[in-house]
Amino acid sequence: MVPSNYRFYVSFPPHIMVRKSIHTIMYNYLVALVPAVVAALYYFRIGALRVMILGVVSSMVFEALMQKFLGREITISDGSAALTGLLLAMLLPSTTPWWVVVIGCGSAIIIGKQIFGGLGNNPFNATLVGWVILRLSWPDRISSWIEPFGGEIPDPPLSVFKFDGLESFLDYEFHYTSLFLGSQAGGLGTICIVALLAGGLYLILRRIISWHIPAGLIGGLLIFASVLWLSNKEVYLPPLFHLLSGSAVLAAFFIATDPVTSPLRPLPKLIYGVMCGVLIMIIRTWGKYPDGMAFAVLLCNAAAPLLNKIRPRPYGKEGLVA
Repeated sequence: MVPSNYRFYVSFPPHIMVRKSIHTIMYNYLVALVPAVVAALYYFRIGALRVMILGVVSSMVFEALMQKFLGREITISDGSAALTGLLLAMLLPSTTPWWVVVIGCGSAIIIGKQIFGGLGNNPFNATLVGWVILRLSWPDRISSWIEPFGGEIPDPPLSVFKFDGLESFLDYEFHYTSLFLGSQAGGLGTICIVALLAGGLYLILRRIISWHIPAGLIGGLLIFASVLWLSNKEVYLPPLFHLLSGSAVLAAFFIATDPVTSPLRPLPKLIYGVMCGVLIMIIRTWGKYPDGMAFAVLLCNAAAPLLNKIRPRPYGKEGLVA
């Protein structure tokens, strides 16, 4: 074979050869979300189905149109656009108007992903880019909460605590078991913690994600919340309430673990997860938003390239030998 037939590809490190394809990763994420989807359908019925279908379909349409416009290969079958739309739907209430869902998905695909060159080039999580644009533009439209099927409280626990205070929060008598099973108002995919844990365990067992980011995020959140609660139990919520309400568990397994916008190595992943958990608690405690997960993860996305510089010293340097 003549040398001219060889092709040499030059790319930036790290050079990692794995058997997992984009299709495998994305479709495993979608499979892992099935328990949360079922829980959303049970608690919010036809409204949840409408928002989730709109999210998936509009994201795939926007992805195909942008790739066609930019002259790129159309890759909507790889599952990444569908996952972006479904995750965005999971952060929205079942009452979200159709046009808000469509605009959010368009923003996520166009501004969050395609404008940077498509999948693998976006520095920030595309789903959160779309959600933040909706939050800043139409906050009332994505905060129109309703009580879940079988529930009696129409507002998310963190919103009750943030805007009404601890006394009002205690008057509602939120129970750990109810929160764990999903009997609470909130985003479609944030309410049922047991469903999210089942999906997260599936991703870990399938080795789609590692345990480092989920453990770091949940650990950072619980430790920070415990310090606050122990310092003044009459002002702050117990740490378990912070874990069982809001979108922290969804972020720990499905959003912060985005392989494009998170670090690559174990130690940076763990640090990244802890940063996400601590920032979520800082925003919940002193910020204007009841949850703040999206802003916390986006800030940590910006730190991911710096965390990737944390790597083992090569053998043969400073006394290390192979």
